[in-house]
Parts: sequence; C-alpha cells; structure tokens
Amino acid sequence: MQMKNPLTPTVALVFTIMALLSYSAPSSAQGQNQEKPFKFEITPYAGYRMGGQFEEDNGSAEFELRDSNALGIMLNIRANPNGQYELLIGQQDTKVDTQGLFPGDPLIDMDVSYYQFGGMYLFDGDRVRPFIAMTFGVTNFDPHVSEFSSENFFSTSFGGGVQLNASERFGLRLEGRVYGTFLEDDSSIFCQSIGGAGSCLIQVDATVLTQWEARAGVVFRF
Repeated sequence: MQMKNPLTPTVALVFTIMALLSYSAPSSAQGQNQEKPFKFEITPYAGYRMGGQFEEDNGSAEFELRDSNALGIMLNIRANPNGQYELLIGQQDTKVDTQGLFPGDPLIDMDVSYYQFGGMYLFDGDRVRPFIAMTFGVTNFDPHVSEFSSENFFSTSFGGGVQLNASERFGLRLEGRVYGTFLEDDSSIFCQSIGGAGSCLIQVDATVLTQWEARAGVVFRF
C-alpha cells in the first residue's frame, strides 16, 4: 500500500498562512494601538498525531494506533486580555495493529476523536504571543468493524505554542499537544452482543493511553 506524505496538509497550511502574514503586515502595524477587542476565535487546524497503545492485562496481545493525519477545530471565548476558554474537537482516521489477536495480525480502521473543554493562557506580546492550554473531556474510539461498539473514556490534554497575529482579525496558531486517555481498571473494550450473548475483543489493566500531536491552524477572530 502506497503511503501519502502525512505532513502535506500541515505544510500547505503553514505556507498559505505565512503568505497571509506577509500581506497583512503593513495594515497590522499601522493599527496596533487601535486594535478592537474580539469575543471569539475559531481555529480550524491540520496536524499529525502519534502514539497510542492498548495492552491486554495478561500481556499476550496489544493494539497499537498508527501515526497519521489529524483534523479539528477549536472555539475560544475571550475571558480577559490573556485568558480564553477553549472548546476542542479533534479527529484522527487511523489504523490499529492487532498483534497477537488474530491470525496474520490484520489492521483495523479506527477513528480516534477528542471532545474537550478547558482554557488557554497567552503571554504578553504583540504580533507573536506564546501560549499554554489545558483541556478535559472525552476520547471516543470507534472501530470500523460493525460487530464491535465504540468506546468513550475520560481524557485530558496539555499544549503550548505560539500565535502569530497577521492582523486584528486573522492569525496563525502553531502548537504541540499531548493527550492522555484514562482507561478503566480491568475494563473490557470493543464489545459485541449477538443473540443475547456478549463478548469483548480486549481486556485491559488500568493505564493511560498517550498521544502526541503537532498542528497548525488558521485563527479567525470575531
């Protein structure tokens, strides 16, 4: 199977917004002192997500998420000049290695989605503002296998990066973020029910599934 370059969407997005930054620089510099406060930021983004592994409680088999592209959107609500509330939705279309579970260790398609809410703090700056962000919410694992159900677990994330302000209404957000999903103690996941009898694909110990993501997004302010 031929693999596409996973960084292509992110690289294209970065170059597009850098062109926007260059074009908007004169007007931005001219009106720095007259910038009007905004209430909302909407940031669609493209990124690349890595990591993530389920392990059976007896150690006989494991699920490993493949590294792949991720897409998402963030809604930020201004709380004060440095603080914002943040709503995050991020989705990864990936594949899962099923080592030791089935003959031939096949790949299973799976969507991994984060639905989280939290906050963001921007440090003082003019056109370049470093920031940190933290959110809490739910991770949804949805295997593309009709016999098995999707699973939801509590999760959190922590990130940091820089926000480049092209103008008072547009900008670029560059960020790295780590996600932690808390699996329940001795939980059975990816279960099915046929004729009143239930079975589950994997039994795991209490653990934290960790993923990392690098992303770039366009910031629209209103």
